[in-house]
Amino acid sequence: MASVPDFQHVVVAPPGVELVLGQLNAAGVEANLMVEMRELGRACARKAARERSGDPTGEVMYSELGAPIWAGGTVETYISISRAGQCAMGAASHSRIGVDIEFTDRDVSRLLKTFTPVEREVSQVVNPIALLCAKEAAGKSAGVGLAGSILRWSVISSAADAKSLLVRDLESGNQWRVWIGEIGVGDRSLQCAVALGTEPVGNDLLEIYESAQVEIRPRGSQVWQGGSQAVRERALSGVVITAWNPGLDRPSIEENNHANELLLKRLETYCSDIWEADGFSPDQTHREPGFIAWELKPEIGLQIAREFGQLAIFYFEASGNRVLLSV
Repeated sequence: MASVPDFQHVVVAPPGVELVLGQLNAAGVEANLMVEMRELGRACARKAARERSGDPTGEVMYSELGAPIWAGGTVETYISISRAGQCAMGAASHSRIGVDIEFTDRDVSRLLKTFTPVEREVSQVVNPIALLCAKEAAGKSAGVGLAGSILRWSVISSAADAKSLLVRDLESGNQWRVWIGEIGVGDRSLQCAVALGTEPVGNDLLEIYESAQVEIRPRGSQVWQGGSQAVRERALSGVVITAWNPGLDRPSIEENNHANELLLKRLETYCSDIWEADGFSPDQTHREPGFIAWELKPEIGLQIAREFGQLAIFYFEASGNRVLLSV
């Protein structure tokens, strides 16, 4: 006899996202379990899409690549499906969306070996399985899944309340805000991740970088110096980098300061001579603190910038000439 599913609406993501969790409440016929789970996922997505759109028509279909799509409705709606054990979740939104669920007690010891230094820091705040779910959800939102490599997706920051992560596709440079949360299922818990894409970073931000002014000072000093002048006086090259405001994301001051603390620790693994840096707009209405790492190789600076979701870094040649390097 086929299992009879239970459904519940859950809240993890912000308003505008509908999530429906389904669970088989009986063992079912083992030979048909895979079919039942596929149908359960479709049922969850159907309920979520109809609730989000307010339209009772429409149905779950699959693209040539096997991705679920919502077809036939009168309101444009995007869906995503994930399954774990005898649980399935359907997500629906009016913008591209990705969802992933995993049981929190899953063994992820092998996964930890693939984490970047930033991801290891984040995993001290949230369950490591949340990082895996966040990457999977971002990949689904992008329409490519993990694309054959978990290393393509990088968690670059965590919100101060640990309720969301910022994930970057290292291939395209696009970023996703991923909301995470745990859901009780009997005596176990499901980790849930829901990804919504940001707008791709464009040339307008590079133009902002180009126009920025940079001042630097030794840590602990109260006196700022013009970047090019100070570099010429020391006759040393340096990389200027910040962890503030990755891409189009705008975290709180507390989150930005924490990100800069992690950045400093990362830089110190490569360089012992590090000063403070301050980049600001010509009218001085916008400032982003960071650091200059003296004699750091620019390729290392770019690698670290990618880890923190930055669009570009400044490289000062020993002559004082400033070069903008895009990641």
